[in-house]
Amino acid sequence: MPVPEQICATEKIAAFIDGELAVKERTAFEAHVVECESCNSELLAQRQFMCELDSALAGPFDLDVPHNFARVVSVRAESDMRGVRAAAEHKRAFYYCVLLGLSAFALLGVTASQALLVRGELVAVKAISIGELLLKAVYDAALSFTVVVRVLSSGLFSDTGFSKVSALIVVVCAIGLLSFLISRYHRTGLAK
Repeated sequence: MPVPEQICATEKIAAFIDGELAVKERTAFEAHVVECESCNSELLAQRQFMCELDSALAGPFDLDVPHNFARVVSVRAESDMRGVRAAAEHKRAFYYCVLLGLSAFALLGVTASQALLVRGELVAVKAISIGELLLKAVYDAALSFTVVVRVLSSGLFSDTGFSKVSALIVVVCAIGLLSFLISRYHRTGLAK
C-alpha cells in the first residue's frame, strides 16, 4: 500500500526546538521527523546551530580597543570629508535641488492652478455680488429720497421756487435729526 506523500512543514522545526508546539502537534511532528529524512537533517542542523550560538554567547565577550578609540574615530570622521568640501560637489547638489524643485512644481502646479482658479472665480463672483447689492441699495435709497421729497413738496407747499427749496431744507433737516437721534439712542443703549 503506497504511503501518501506528506508536505513538510519546515516552519514547525523552530517552534519544535523552542518548545512552542502543542502536545498533538509535537507528537505528530516527532512521528514525521522519524519518517522524513529532509526534516530530520534540518532539525539536526538547527539544533547544532543553536548549540554553537549558545556556546559563542555564553563566554565573556572581550574586544580589545585602544584607550583613545573614541577620539581616533572622531578625528578620522572629521578629517574624511572628501566629497563635501569640493566646489563641484556643492554645484552638483544645487543642480539636483533645482531639478527636484522644478519637478515638484511641475507635478503639483497643474492641480494647484486648477484649484486656485476655481477659488479665485468664486471669490470674484462673491465680490461682484456684494458690489451689485451695495450699488442697488444706494440707488434705491436715492430714488426713495427723491420720491419722498416730491410728495412732500407738492402736497405741503405751493409751486413757488422758494417754497420748494424751503421744503427740501426741512426734509433734509428732519432726516439729519432723525439719524442723530437714532445713533444717540443706540450709543446710550450700548453703554447701559
